[in-house]
Amino acid sequence: MVIKDILKDVLKHTHGLGIFEMVKITGEVDKTNIETVDADKTVIFKGETLNPVPEFVDSTVGLSRMGVLQGYLQYPGFDEDGSNVSVVTQERNGEDVPVEVEFTAKDGNNANYRFMLADVINQQLKSVTMKDIPWDVTIVPTQKNLKDINNFNGILGGFEPVFSPTTESGALYFHIGEGAGDKVKLPINNNVDGELSGNWKWETDKTLSILRLSDSANCTVSFANAGAMQIVIDSGLGEYTYILPAKS
Repeated sequence: MVIKDILKDVLKHTHGLGIFEMVKITGEVDKTNIETVDADKTVIFKGETLNPVPEFVDSTVGLSRMGVLQGYLQYPGFDEDGSNVSVVTQERNGEDVPVEVEFTAKDGNNANYRFMLADVINQQLKSVTMKDIPWDVTIVPTQKNLKDINNFNGILGGFEPVFSPTTESGALYFHIGEGAGDKVKLPINNNVDGELSGNWKWETDKTLSILRLSDSANCTVSFANAGAMQIVIDSGLGEYTYILPAKS
């Protein structure tokens, strides 16, 4: 049931953050795109499945009420042998379009999750167009990086909710706190190409929430002196890109 695995993966990387109200899925013959943005436009999300999803070819659907879909996907009965998860289509304007996901368990339990139709999701979730950003520094974060950031965010986060990356002599550092107050300087990577000015800040909690999604996936983090951070996660089923505009 590939569609079930894809939906689980998409929800993990969107709904799992608790900041997105809806998600748009657009299918073509050779690719399936996923996109969303939070209400305050602090995180812009673009994703693409590594293989096109046949059920969404030439279609656009929206996911809202994602807690309902998450609940169905987590119900043990829909994981058992003999259960089935499928996308149901309906004819609209002479074309068959996806309208819902149907879950059927071996014991007879049946559940349906309705998609947002294309015209509704296109109206409620406008696509965000990003200019090409030249990334000045790119790293692969380590588990130690995440633990260190998490630990010091737990200590200082109540007073200093943001971090600022800087480079010194080819090394990347994260700073939490500044000036005469409580502060910490964390070495992140000792060998980076490029330089950062340190004029920008990002929310530590939000950044950590995204980085934690990479527990068993490939992940890169990039910074631009233009004031943006990019986190790219390859889950094995999809590649998900998060763009976070900086705070000055």
